Amino acid sequence: MDKLIHDDKGTVTISNDGATIMKLLDIVHPAAKILADIAKSQDSEVGDGTTNVVLLAAEFLREAKPFIEDGVHSQNFIKLIFYIIN
Repeated sequence: MDKLIHDDKGTVTISNDGATIMKLLDIVHPAAKILADIAKSQDSEVGDGTTNVVLLAAEFLREAKPFIEDGVHSQNFIKLIFYIIN
């Protein structure tokens, strides 16, 4: 599905490419910046799958949020993920 993006300068971009859309966004939130960096890395390394990578990372963040709010250190959560993977 194509998305239409209109910026402050009047430039209009129509794209369905996640990497293109992420490049055009003016991102302020630190977690959102990380997601944009993930998309850029995926695009430069593989050239495809940016939307999937962002959705997967966002899901990790959503699942981690209750643990972080309960006081679990983020490094412990990361260690748990690596333990589960291996």
